[in-house]
Amino acid sequence: MATEYRVKRGDKVQSVTIIEDRGETVVVEIDGQRQELSVHALPDGRTAVATPERRVALRAVTTKQGLLVVDTHVQRTFEVEDARVSWLAGATGGKGAAGGRVTASMPGRVVRVPVVLDEIVQPGSVVAVLEAMKMENDVKAPGGGKVVEIAVKEGSDVEAGALLVRLEPVHE
Repeated sequence: MATEYRVKRGDKVQSVTIIEDRGETVVVEIDGQRQELSVHALPDGRTAVATPERRVALRAVTTKQGLLVVDTHVQRTFEVEDARVSWLAGATGGKGAAGGRVTASMPGRVVRVPVVLDEIVQPGSVVAVLEAMKMENDVKAPGGGKVVEIAVKEGSDVEAGALLVRLEPVHE
């Protein structure tokens, strides 16, 4: 069974799917590009990853900021999230707090936007419906708030991470 991850570095979000793990060989798809990687543990704790074009030795460490990957002298920090977690949450960016950005958890086509500007929505309210892989998926507000921006229209194609609706906290 394939496992999909969302990998974020700065503003760039990529979809990474592990299609098949054969032990020392892993078949992955990164933003639609399929690759076969050779992966080996090295005695010093690093991991050797090789493609037909390139071979690198990496060290990966989990930090509060995300996954820190060190390639020789270059350090990069990535946020890595199992796509199923993002899908179940219905959106990213709000972390359950009132207000915030409601974004697409996967690429798809906007089928419906059942909210209007200035509408007050409750946590868990459906703010958009996306069609992906011939299935309709409700995108829910992680926290409540007032709709202050609707960034998409019905029929629009969106990428994972695209802003759908922006909410502002409601102060009572």
